Amino acid sequence: MPDSHGPLRQTEFKVELDGVGIPGFVEIELPAMRTEQVEYREGNDPSHNRKLWGDTQYDDLILVRGANEKNKELYDWRKSVNEGKMDDGGRKNIAVIVMNEVGDSVLRFEFTKAWIKEYRPPTLNSHGGGGQGNLATEEYVITFDEMERKNV
Repeated sequence: MPDSHGPLRQTEFKVELDGVGIPGFVEIELPAMRTEQVEYREGNDPSHNRKLWGDTQYDDLILVRGANEKNKELYDWRKSVNEGKMDDGGRKNIAVIVMNEVGDSVLRFEFTKAWIKEYRPPTLNSHGGGGQGNLATEEYVITFDEMERKNV
C-alpha cells in the first residue's frame, strides 16, 4: 500500500506525447510559472502604487533521455520544427505524469501546443570510466503555450 501521508517520490514518472507513452527519460525539469506584476497608480491615489497582475509566463520544459538508436520520436519531432512544419506535427501536447510507489498515476502536468526549441546531443568522453555519469543522454528544451497541473 502506498504511503499516502508523505510527498511523492521524484523518481517515479512517465511522459506522454499526444497521448502516447514515450519511455527512456532519466530526468525532467518541470518549468516555473510566474505572473507579471504591473504597477498602477492614478493621480488621486495615495503615494503608493497598486499591484496588478499581468501576463503569465513559463520557463521551458527540459526532458533528458538516454540516447540510443531506438529513441527517435523526439528527434523526428525536432526535425519537423526545424523544417518549419508547425501546422503539420510541429506542435504537440505533452504530459508528465508523477506516480506513487505502486505505479499509480496521481499527478499530471499538461503542456499544450508544445514544440522543441533546442536539441542537445550527448557529450562524449573516452576517459569516462563507469557509472551512471557516463551514460549518453540527449536533452530536449521545449516551449509551450500553457501549462496545467491536475490531480489524477
